Amino acid sequence: MTLVFNEDDHQKQGHPSIHLFRLNQHLEDASQKHSVLLWLKKGFLPDGFPTSVTADYVDFQIWDSVQALCSYVRGMICSNAILTGIGVGKQATSPLAAVFQFFVRDLAGMCGGVLFAFIQGSQLDAYAKQWRLFADIFNNVGYALDLASPIFPDQFLLLACLGSLARAVTGVAGGATRAALTQHFSKADNAGDISAKEGSQETATTLIGMILGMIFLHAASDSSMAVWAVFLILTALHIYANVRAVRALQLTSLNCSRMDVLLKHSSACKMDSNGTALTPQDVARIEPLLPPAVMEMFKWLLCIHLWRPTKRLIMGARLSALPLAGTLARMDSDTDVKFIIALDKSGCEAAVVLRRDAKQEDVLKAYVQGYLLLHFSAPVEQRHRQVEEWMEEDWPAFRGMLERSGWSVNKTALCSSSWRGAWGDALHAHHN
Repeated sequence: MTLVFNEDDHQKQGHPSIHLFRLNQHLEDASQKHSVLLWLKKGFLPDGFPTSVTADYVDFQIWDSVQALCSYVRGMICSNAILTGIGVGKQATSPLAAVFQFFVRDLAGMCGGVLFAFIQGSQLDAYAKQWRLFADIFNNVGYALDLASPIFPDQFLLLACLGSLARAVTGVAGGATRAALTQHFSKADNAGDISAKEGSQETATTLIGMILGMIFLHAASDSSMAVWAVFLILTALHIYANVRAVRALQLTSLNCSRMDVLLKHSSACKMDSNGTALTPQDVARIEPLLPPAVMEMFKWLLCIHLWRPTKRLIMGARLSALPLAGTLARMDSDTDVKFIIALDKSGCEAAVVLRRDAKQEDVLKAYVQGYLLLHFSAPVEQRHRQVEEWMEEDWPAFRGMLERSGWSVNKTALCSSSWRGAWGDALHAHHN
């Protein structure tokens, strides 16, 4: 006698063993999915996420991954162009000649990176998001030069060196600003963990980009039109993703650009001891996205300074930059003052000399006073008195508004100069 088990009969009758089997299978699938998600989270996200990072971390990383993916695909395309320009696959090209061209190209990039770090190194922390955007946009210039180099064989080495130079500047600016941004994201003293997980995310993005690049080159490397069309589309997407990424950053440190936005807004509203200023999120939407040095270069190229005078505040100036009589009078009248400000006769340039024992609070007050001296509409000779009245009446309320709005008033990047003066108590302490 044979006993036949009919599963359909059990399903129709709702047999308990079938329900138990399905429940166990569902629990196993859910457990496997949970294990995979847990593995991905542990491998690519900082421990304690999302409470261990700032609120802008996710948005930034999403758009940063998009722009990185565009870069790696274009990197494969441009590497193919460089190898074609060197002559890989041609019998007339010797290995020594190819190695020499790579050497000259890399040498130009190294020298350019060192020169850029020498010129702008002190500004990279203060304007981390601006230099980050500039670096990625400048990287597009390097890729475009690499892609165009085989088209002009007589100028190949020059174009390749210029492309390497652009990428070297990108590497220096990108690496330096990444360190500053990592410190910003860290909420639990986990900068090392964030940096490590950033490396894992970049590795995964690099792998995907290289695969996509190889697939495209295998399918369309012989079509220059297709190569340039894809390159330009990816470049446009790369720029858009970078703008979205830096706009997502809500940095709480105070640099000159953010202070200008905050002071301009505060001048249009009444100081309130219980009020708030613009938040880091508000300022992130409207602050300039280009570094001051780049903006000044564009103004000079467009000759804007000829028809619209630029107001300039020099923080960390030397004592020799100030009028002698007024400076000595200020030192004699108040030997404990931590900074001295001088305004030129045109009212368009102010210089601030900081004493060597000046704290972050003093630097912040000096910048605010300098900004007000430049932007008050009163005659030049009356501005100092107006600024002193504003500092006595409105400064405590303004500082409190900054703190309540989430700004780090004790973490400023308002002065890149390391020069400090000594007078009064600081001079006596120095001699002792």
